[in-house]
Amino acid sequence: MKEPIRILHVIGKMDRGGAETMIMNFYRKLDREKFQFDFLVFHEERGDYDDEIEKLGGRIYRLPVFLIYNYVSFRKHIKQFFKENYWPIVHGHIRSSAAIYLSEAKKHRSYTIAHCHSTDSSNWLIRMMFHVLTYRIRYVADYFLACSTEAGIAGFGKNVVSSDCFDVLFNAIDCGLYQYTEKRHADLKKKYNLQNKYVIGHVGRFATAKNHDFLINIFQKLEQMDDDTVLILVGKGSLEEKIRKKVAQNHLQDKVIFMGLRKDIPDIMNLFDLFLFPSLYEGLGIVGIEAQAAGLPCIFSDTIPMNAIVTDNVTRISLNAPIVEWVNTIQKYKKTFCRRDQSDCVKKSRYDIITETRKLEQLYSKGIGD
Repeated sequence: MKEPIRILHVIGKMDRGGAETMIMNFYRKLDREKFQFDFLVFHEERGDYDDEIEKLGGRIYRLPVFLIYNYVSFRKHIKQFFKENYWPIVHGHIRSSAAIYLSEAKKHRSYTIAHCHSTDSSNWLIRMMFHVLTYRIRYVADYFLACSTEAGIAGFGKNVVSSDCFDVLFNAIDCGLYQYTEKRHADLKKKYNLQNKYVIGHVGRFATAKNHDFLINIFQKLEQMDDDTVLILVGKGSLEEKIRKKVAQNHLQDKVIFMGLRKDIPDIMNLFDLFLFPSLYEGLGIVGIEAQAAGLPCIFSDTIPMNAIVTDNVTRISLNAPIVEWVNTIQKYKKTFCRRDQSDCVKKSRYDIITETRKLEQLYSKGIGD
């Protein structure tokens, strides 16, 4: 039997972040008789998905993280790594060091793919520094992918996006897992003892881009007007302790539930009554797609790309709008929204995991001239 073609994915650490979850969604549906994923990570600790990767037949390789000041030693590690190991395709998700590792992979005849998962930071200084680090990628990679056109332009520039070497790979999901029914929702409310509560939810790492600070400001104002509402925060991250302190300072401990990392996101989306997504920036925002698949009413910041809106359940609000506008929209949804299953609607809008996996497999086949 012919051995599958092994593809190396380069990523920071395989935790339950947006890009990492997207990769795993594809990995689970991949035709593993034809293709197999391996992973180069820049972290010594095991990631959330490492056990599953190994069960699926993937191999995990570890190198030190790129910190700019260690450019010389990092490049040395990368050079030695690709000298000793070969993959016909190297698919890079870490842009800060992509120009280094993709160029070394190309020296050993690998077909290289650069993948952008985010638009630029809202901080101009960070944007400028990152641009300096990543600019050369557009002259190194053989092919370019992004989760949206906006992310592609931010990551690689308009010339690349308008070329034949670029495509949008939609952050697809298994839509059937999110299917909403009244019984499923009621059973989950009972499971978490939230039968008489209106549950606002957010899923995302505790990082600046996700704007948890503003989210708590919204909820604080809402809670003053509506005391049967609770807020559930799913995720982990460096800013979690700061947000916990803010919750305590505003005496919201009984109303804000920190759920940590979860493996059951389809159920959690069905537990929620409304999804709140006030990010400062997003390449796409896969959790917004998941929320819509679960039939949730959603309130997005106006920084979320338009192609993340695939149902009529979404309202976009400017981050510069007064908090009361966010609160009033939540209350309007609470009073008038009639929830229904939207999983088929999302499936038909190019966010179906089977369709996008076949598309990715075709790209890999083309890359190796198969």
